[in-house]
Amino acid sequence: MPRRLTPCFATQKLTPSPTILPMAIRLDKAIIRGEITNETPGLVTGRIWLLGRPDPIELSLHGNCLRDLAGCRLHFENPVPRHDSAVGIVAPRQNGVVGDMTASRKTRIPTVSDDEILDYVEAKLPIPTRVANCLYLEWFSELNGRMVIESTEFKLEITTPEWSMTADEDSMQTKESQANFHAYLDAITGGPDGEDEEEDDDAEYADEDEEPDDDFSGSGADEEDEEGADSGEVGAGHLISGDLPGDSSLIEVNIGAESEEPLNEFEWEQELREADRRAEAYQEAFDRYRDHPQRERLIAEAMGWEPEEVEEFRDDWQDVTESMQPQDPDEMLENAGMFTEDEEGAHHPLSRRAMDFALRLQRDAKTRGLFESDMARDNPVLSVIVSIIALGGKLAAALDGTMHGYDPEPGFVIAMLKRAQIPLNEALHALSSIQLSGLPKDTRSWLIAARTELFDLRNDILDLMSDLRK
Repeated sequence: MPRRLTPCFATQKLTPSPTILPMAIRLDKAIIRGEITNETPGLVTGRIWLLGRPDPIELSLHGNCLRDLAGCRLHFENPVPRHDSAVGIVAPRQNGVVGDMTASRKTRIPTVSDDEILDYVEAKLPIPTRVANCLYLEWFSELNGRMVIESTEFKLEITTPEWSMTADEDSMQTKESQANFHAYLDAITGGPDGEDEEEDDDAEYADEDEEPDDDFSGSGADEEDEEGADSGEVGAGHLISGDLPGDSSLIEVNIGAESEEPLNEFEWEQELREADRRAEAYQEAFDRYRDHPQRERLIAEAMGWEPEEVEEFRDDWQDVTESMQPQDPDEMLENAGMFTEDEEGAHHPLSRRAMDFALRLQRDAKTRGLFESDMARDNPVLSVIVSIIALGGKLAAALDGTMHGYDPEPGFVIAMLKRAQIPLNEALHALSSIQLSGLPKDTRSWLIAARTELFDLRNDILDLMSDLRK
């Protein structure tokens, strides 16, 4: 779908910046209260108080709310604010452009408890839901990227509008918000920021009298999505993701594509970085449109894909996103144990060695009483173990294919092994944070030996990279 920016957004382009985060920052959990006003056409301002910050953040955004909030002042209050680490990275002044801002977005919420949800998931049954009105405030910050407030629980007060928005203006605002979102995705992927095409966007809608189905506030959002609310899509390419706990790599590359010469490690690193950005952009698009009855079409348009590309890779994406969900440390250790129990030859010696190392550290740490009660997430020994499990997953993604007859390009393997250095360095950092003073002598010797073994593993990885370069 052609990208056509409105004059409002054209003066407020988002450009790739180290300060723009690749995923939306969701503030709803930490909100105490807030207010926004769109009483001046073309301008949304407001203040939001967050738990853990003495002063409110201030909003000054170009654009308008959707029809139900246009011209109004909205007050909202969170009945149960909770601490959120994301609060610390939010800029005090939020300048930028609006996305969708509405108090009547349709969303599906579970009608069962959290414990019952787990039972449904384990039984692979659909989770019972109902449709509810949702407060949805989205904007694109010059400093923080995409910001989202989304809740069905907030207490809302909305004043009488100072000016009224027509149905046509609401439709145009929806398109402007969508253009802002497309430009934000382009900032992530490095794609074109608003190509000026002449094709008429309105041709997408069969009935000119109907609201465009990009509008979440319409009744069309009550319809069931035929593909199910938890399905996913992805663009052309081959997905590689270690299906191991702690491995959050998602790589979309054309491994089978023909080329005159193989790529070197630096070219593969660039390919992988671009694939990461596409994956991050897809996750944003899925997050924004997940409850929309036309989700697949809207995601395809946002990503610049053809509809058939979405359908072709839906199952692959669903498998990958499931493997990327945060896991409990106990579950990660259990899955790592299953990894090491696989038949001989199923895994490369380095990936198996890392997993064996992690499990051995876990057993030894328990024996030495280094886990106080439950394995708290801030326990440095647990951080070491989890990082080594992640290392094993990344080594498996890089090397295990060679154990099954695949012959990847050396540059690709080297680039993947470079990525494995990240959790390895995190493990070393966690080890160095452990205070040795006060520990028994044999425990200090055990930790020093673990550090030595981790360095040995790193040296063997570097040796393998050196051999591949030859």
